Amino acid sequence: MLSEKSFTDFSRRVVPFLHVTTKIPGRKGDDLFRRLNPFGGFPTLAFMDEEARILLRLHPTKRSIEGFREGLALATRFVRLRGLAASDPGSAEEFLILRLELQRLGFEEAVAEAKKLRLGPERRSRFEAALVETLRRMEVGKARRALEGMKLSPEAAARAREILQDLEIRNELAPLRRMRPGGGEPPYELAYALFKKGKVPSGKPHFDSLYWTSLSRAAFRKGDLETFEAAFEHLRRAFRSDRSGFLEGLETQLEILRKKRGKTDGGAGGERNPE
Repeated sequence: MLSEKSFTDFSRRVVPFLHVTTKIPGRKGDDLFRRLNPFGGFPTLAFMDEEARILLRLHPTKRSIEGFREGLALATRFVRLRGLAASDPGSAEEFLILRLELQRLGFEEAVAEAKKLRLGPERRSRFEAALVETLRRMEVGKARRALEGMKLSPEAAARAREILQDLEIRNELAPLRRMRPGGGEPPYELAYALFKKGKVPSGKPHFDSLYWTSLSRAAFRKGDLETFEAAFEHLRRAFRSDRSGFLEGLETQLEILRKKRGKTDGGAGGERNPE
């Protein structure tokens, strides 16, 4: 992509900068990435202002020319609103919402700033929608405490409940997340137990593949066709052709379970009186 003319045209609108961390002892500036982006992984694509402050990081799905253009538009809007926020209440409200949407503010900080503003109904709705998404970056206990006493719209409150359940599911699946190669048989039944209790990830805005892959493995072991079909459907929609070999393996397992079900049903039918 970087060699395409479309990128060359786009690059004229910005000042491209590449930093490579070499980990060579004594190399000047080798820690630049960690100083500017302490929580980012490799590679990180971001827009910075003239003072080398990161304005926004591009999501991996936005690593395209179109994604670059969207990112530049957001970064430009960020800088414009930042300059107007001190003197224009409307810009201050938009700047607050934008920082929440870009994950530049935490829950408590955003609530404190919102108290100083007079958000109208439309902006209040957008603010609450962005606010509850910050809960995804908290521990479940802290997220519950943050919501105590909050008066949210029905829509925002419903989304907050979804996020809390997502956080609870992640806690329950922690043993699976900590598994290392050679560490024994993973406890896939953790996902199976959650599913049977009706606890499934919300799928917004991410897809929790650990839950569904673990569920499929546990369901296959147990010969639970219906549960396996539910897991397979989520995995099929999520991965599509990106992991065709993985999906082919699941399809094979699905056929095995269906054949077993057919044999069981056929055997039961054979014992019945045809009349």
